Amino acid sequence: MSYDRSKVDLTNCDREPIHIPGSIQPHGAMIVLNEQGMVSFVSENINEFLGDTNREYVGAELADLVGSTVAHDIGNAVARAGAGQIAGVVLKAKLSDGASVADITAHRYEGRTFLELERPASPEDTEVALHLTQSLIRRVDGYREFDPLFKSVARLVRAMLGYDRVMVYRFLHNGAGRVIAEAKDPSLGSFLGQHFPVSDIPVQARKLYVKNWIRVIGDASFTPVPLLPKIAEGDPAVDLSFAHLRSVSPIHCEYLRNMGVAASMSISIVVDGQLWGLIACHHNTPKWLSIPLRVATELFAQYFSLHVAAIEHREQQASAAATRSRLDAIIAGVDPADPVEVTLRRRLRAFSSLIASDGAGLWSRGEWAAYGVSPSESAIPRLMEVIVEKAGRSIWDTQDLQSETGNAEEYGTRVAGVLAIPISVSSPDFLVFFRSEEAHQIEWAGEPRKKEELTENGVRLSPRGSFDTWREDVRHKSLPWSKADVVVADSIRGYVRDVMLSHNDATEEQRERTESQRKLLNSELNHRVKNILALVKSIATQTGANSQSVDEYSKSFEGRLRALSFAHDQSFGGRDGGELKGLIEAEAGMHRFAKLPDRIQISGNHIGLTERAFGVFALLLHEMMTNAAKYGSLSVTSGRLEISWSIAENGDCHLSWKESGGPEVVAPTRRGFGSNLIEKTVSHDLGGSIDIDFAPGGLKAHITIPSQHLREVVDLPPVDHAMNEESFTPLDGMSILLVEDQSLIAMDTEELLRSLGAEEVSTAANVGAALKLLAEGSPNCAVLDLNLGSSTSEDVARELEKRGIPYVFATGYRDGVHIPADFSAIPVVRKPVSQAALASAVSAALGVARAESDA
Repeated sequence: MSYDRSKVDLTNCDREPIHIPGSIQPHGAMIVLNEQGMVSFVSENINEFLGDTNREYVGAELADLVGSTVAHDIGNAVARAGAGQIAGVVLKAKLSDGASVADITAHRYEGRTFLELERPASPEDTEVALHLTQSLIRRVDGYREFDPLFKSVARLVRAMLGYDRVMVYRFLHNGAGRVIAEAKDPSLGSFLGQHFPVSDIPVQARKLYVKNWIRVIGDASFTPVPLLPKIAEGDPAVDLSFAHLRSVSPIHCEYLRNMGVAASMSISIVVDGQLWGLIACHHNTPKWLSIPLRVATELFAQYFSLHVAAIEHREQQASAAATRSRLDAIIAGVDPADPVEVTLRRRLRAFSSLIASDGAGLWSRGEWAAYGVSPSESAIPRLMEVIVEKAGRSIWDTQDLQSETGNAEEYGTRVAGVLAIPISVSSPDFLVFFRSEEAHQIEWAGEPRKKEELTENGVRLSPRGSFDTWREDVRHKSLPWSKADVVVADSIRGYVRDVMLSHNDATEEQRERTESQRKLLNSELNHRVKNILALVKSIATQTGANSQSVDEYSKSFEGRLRALSFAHDQSFGGRDGGELKGLIEAEAGMHRFAKLPDRIQISGNHIGLTERAFGVFALLLHEMMTNAAKYGSLSVTSGRLEISWSIAENGDCHLSWKESGGPEVVAPTRRGFGSNLIEKTVSHDLGGSIDIDFAPGGLKAHITIPSQHLREVVDLPPVDHAMNEESFTPLDGMSILLVEDQSLIAMDTEELLRSLGAEEVSTAANVGAALKLLAEGSPNCAVLDLNLGSSTSEDVARELEKRGIPYVFATGYRDGVHIPADFSAIPVVRKPVSQAALASAVSAALGVARAESDA
């Protein structure tokens, strides 16, 4: 279908489908090909380029119109441009009549190929295009602050492209725009500092500015050239969203003429996928940029947008870092005995200084406290209703509180602006900043209101005819909250949640534990004993299911109990670091078998490692042992591994690793994460060394651990081998409910659950979907992401409790302060979830459930 452009006025221009005008600007011609490469549309002026052939174009092949050579060049140009709507370019194409030459751009969109033909660029334009881009980029690259950058780019773009006026135009919080830099002909008046209303650029135009880096209007008084044949009623329109020649809204052309502008070009500034601003170029006479100059300008637009984004992000990071430093100073000296709300109330004055404001308030646990300018006590309940409704769990701001609450008398001029920061994930608690009314004037480029005007077609709304400065008095509003203010607010939110609330919640919990220490210690001991007994029972069940005789069962069960005992000692022994031999024995136990107890030989004295060395060596040992089991001597029953170590005279520890009896060793041809981990951790983290020899008969390695990472040799009893017949799969044959709102995390966790033996994993992204799955059946166990966007999985947990189904929580928050008190005994795994952590948590949950059912 086509759109009647004659019916467009200011009452409907925000709904005008400007991407399907059905016509183009007259300084070029257009050919549209269908998916089969046949001509489906041409512009009415196509004969200006192809000659008066009096032939039927629609249905013809492109080569018949432009010649086989040009058609071939166009196909290659489109292919080189790649996917998407990027245009290929063919310069100085000699068309089939032999007399016409054209510059052609070609792009694909929605199954069609669009060819735009223009008169060839001058040799000067073609030569200067690349130098133009290089010059612009080189000259602005050194700027690290916005003001000098924008002033410079306005001057440079005007000098390079020759427009009478170039303005840098930034969009504000309310969608309106403001001219922040300008370079112009001396005879023209200035728009610098003036505002343009949001209605000047309708929503659909802003979307096209994001899609197109530049938009050129060669003549604001042009007569549109229609595409032929005309679209039949009900047929899909031709979408010209990415066409440079796309026709222009008559309202916008009238707007430009009212400004005294005959030609224009807009360069989009796009930051993080959003239209940040424009570089607007105006000319007093018709002006069209050639294809080479437009391509150069597009490249500059892309670079400039990235440069603006980099500066903005750098400023935001610096602001966030400065805020955290000031918060550190504010929080310093907090009395651990103080409750959270007391600490915050005492520091409201300090908090209010973090953001330019006239006062601050705290709403915590249903109570209000304030410093400086704030609403009256009677207005607080309504204010908090509005904040909770508008903000939810996000930061919310307004400069016009009266319009949000509908109660002008309640606030007057005392409070006009509000910035609300949620500081709790479990309750509607907010830190609120206030600004008083700031009566001021805004300078507009002409009166922004629409006016009725009598025309030959009757009364209609027209674009403003004057762009002389028009001043508006602004009342009952504060100065707007800037993007920098919101960045600081986000830093405050994160800091208060992660540091202050965590600290105070933990100290409050500690104080409560101190008041009933004996009772809680006994309860904790009882809880741990039950968990251990349940885990022992689970091990016994798993061992029995895979043993062929009583003797085999006895030995396997005993070895696994010893491994469990060692793991328990390492976790709860309270030592700073760990012991080398115990670590090696524990890892080796996972690769020994009852029938081959000596396949791994270990010899060396008991040596203590510092905490840093113990962690590094645990990773290294696990990686090497896993490689041996996959590719080396431990991958076959005939293979052997010898690990020994000793202390040199200089105090360093030398460890020897020798494999034998396995497959022939071949040195790896590629280096992955594992190889880098093995070779770099010791040298990088400990200052030691590792030498690896990929000998055909078996891999050999020599590791040196510097003396500063060793502790005094300790005399500990030897640790027996833990027999392990197969991988530990605590979920064998079970059905699991997984509640996780992030799809990628859900897929990873489902894979981990299946690796632990789960037969069926049902995934839900929200509470409603999870409860529906529970209504349809009962899983054996569940894994619940505690925080599901704006809600939590507590309702699902309570339903599982009712039905006696064991479950674990998964959370990205550190410590346990975000786990509700009712669920403090539930096992918790931290994101990112590892297989070992998940196995441990679900084993504990299943073990507790079994122990309780047997009790």
